[in-house]
Amino acid sequence: MIRSSSLIQLMVLLVLGLMVGGCGKKEETTSAPPEKPAAVKGVNMQEGKWEITSTFEMEGMPAGMMQPQTFTTCLKQNDYVPRDEEQKDCSMKNVTIDGDTVSWEVVCKDSSGRGRVTYAGSTFDGIMETFMKEGGKESTAKMTMKGKRTGPCDK
Repeated sequence: MIRSSSLIQLMVLLVLGLMVGGCGKKEETTSAPPEKPAAVKGVNMQEGKWEITSTFEMEGMPAGMMQPQTFTTCLKQNDYVPRDEEQKDCSMKNVTIDGDTVSWEVVCKDSSGRGRVTYAGSTFDGIMETFMKEGGKESTAKMTMKGKRTGPCDK
């Protein structure tokens, strides 16, 4: 049972890394800059430091086994995807904006995922699904996120 518990913890850390990592690279799917910047409405997201709490569900993991995880990050109007800058071995693709909802895909060596957050000013709700291969077995993990702005970014 110890091995199973360690494997679950490792997979949860991978899911969290995928979600927050954006994996170091970000590719926007926007084309030309807007012709009238003052008139263009952006995503309803307040820039600043955000506290993000995530909960995990994974195939084969008993409900409630993993406690919610919380981290902080700085979000800006040109960088809507919550991420941890330390993860570098993945690439972010297909970042799209539809109203106040931002969606993305992330691809890593042994996993991939897709995420979506919907902003409401100083809060957001989101989800990240991750698909992993471990020892020839495929598994899926789902993470739900709630974010709230806590103040200005550090610096």
